[in-house]
Amino acid sequence: MSAGLYAHFTGYGEHVVLDAHHHRRYPSVKLLPLTRRMATKRAKKTDVDVVSASSAELRKAVEAIAIQPKSGKITLLTRKLFNVLLAVAQQADDSGDTYRALLSDIVANSAFDSNDTALVKEHLRRMVSVQVEWSTGTSSQKPGRKWGISTLIADAEILEDPATRRVWVEFSFAPKIKKKLLDPVQYARLSLQFQSQLRSSAGLALYEICVRYLTNPSHLTMREPWEWWRPILSGTPDTEAGDEAKREYKYFKRDYLRPAIAEVNAVTNIFVELIEHREGRRVAEIQFRVTERKQPMLALDEHPNVFDSTLVDRMVKLGIPLKEAQTLYADSEENRIRAALQMTEQRMRSTTLPPVRSAPALFKDALKKGYAPPVESVDTLPSGVPAAKAVAAQPDDLKARLLSEFSAFRRKEAKVLYEEQGDAEREVARESFESEVLPTMGSHLRDDWRKRGLDSKLAETAFFDWLAQKTWGEPTDGDLLSFTLNQSRAA
Repeated sequence: MSAGLYAHFTGYGEHVVLDAHHHRRYPSVKLLPLTRRMATKRAKKTDVDVVSASSAELRKAVEAIAIQPKSGKITLLTRKLFNVLLAVAQQADDSGDTYRALLSDIVANSAFDSNDTALVKEHLRRMVSVQVEWSTGTSSQKPGRKWGISTLIADAEILEDPATRRVWVEFSFAPKIKKKLLDPVQYARLSLQFQSQLRSSAGLALYEICVRYLTNPSHLTMREPWEWWRPILSGTPDTEAGDEAKREYKYFKRDYLRPAIAEVNAVTNIFVELIEHREGRRVAEIQFRVTERKQPMLALDEHPNVFDSTLVDRMVKLGIPLKEAQTLYADSEENRIRAALQMTEQRMRSTTLPPVRSAPALFKDALKKGYAPPVESVDTLPSGVPAAKAVAAQPDDLKARLLSEFSAFRRKEAKVLYEEQGDAEREVARESFESEVLPTMGSHLRDDWRKRGLDSKLAETAFFDWLAQKTWGEPTDGDLLSFTLNQSRAA
């Protein structure tokens, strides 16, 4: 598309090309690092007042947090892009109907006709077509609640400034919900930097819900049937979820709750605990306890981007056509894509296993079924050494003993997770262990693994230590504190 032309998407599914000189004036804002621009004519230069990156937060209306998709899927990238666009609109100086942000603030180093722009276009199309329900309350509250349904945004445009060659994303919200979104009375403060670290839609949705209750005296979220939580965390409406909507709670817990809780606890400033309410032996309702993390946070990227197009590049290298790779990226969770890519790439490099017949087929099967082991979020210990062994030589015997007990606890959790998986998932986990960790082990353990597998106590301990680290990463001080407190309560 030539300079001076722009793409336009509307809630009616239209995609039209218009001449740029028909544009109106728009309030604009540059995001991350946050800046505020005066609303002026485009021909004029604008004064930029830079805001500290630490203030990169969004006041998200409570109505827009626990949203339930009714048509179309809400992916991680859809949630992230929606939050970025909300922050842009909230920081605009003027009260116009249309807002804009630089494309480079959403996707790093993107030109107007780049592959990255195609990803943005795909998600803008989704945002003007996906219908969501907004509500001021929960299913258990008394009458008097408000309810509504709309699309996430009303329309969107992508255009290139012919003078500066900078590319802008312009958008607007439905008039009915605009005021609530941009000037909310009740809202949760969300960190866009924490958002950038979250790699699953369930993790981001859980963070948005739970952070609202951090300052609540009870520190408890709403208590709802677990079926109510499923479409909110998965981003998929029940009408489109197929067999997944009919599955038991244990699968919802395995596929969404556990990974989301682990992710939120690992990279944000809150600590989330799952509370299950039972009717007999059946889990009927769930809620979450939310507390503040006390230990220092890891340094975060001050200029995070919503899209990670390197994942698309890696899919293309496997032999997947670019258009299909972009669709897979748009439809799937980033953490599942990373896991499936890592598994496929490792399998292709293996010299001990039969050659891969079709890398694209293997990748897509792993992505669809979700059996690839999760990618670690922290550096591994040298030579695959378990955490408990790594600290055994430390002078602090108390901490070493605590880590040993915590490792034993996590091994049990990892074993439960492993036993809940299907045969294909288990086989992939064992193959990954054999390629990543087994070569670093002693010859006795390697021989024991090959002869007896998990029937060997030594091999079982090493395997589930590895699986626990793969799933949850290295234990933080918060993890150890929570474990100690829970053990004290149990005693």
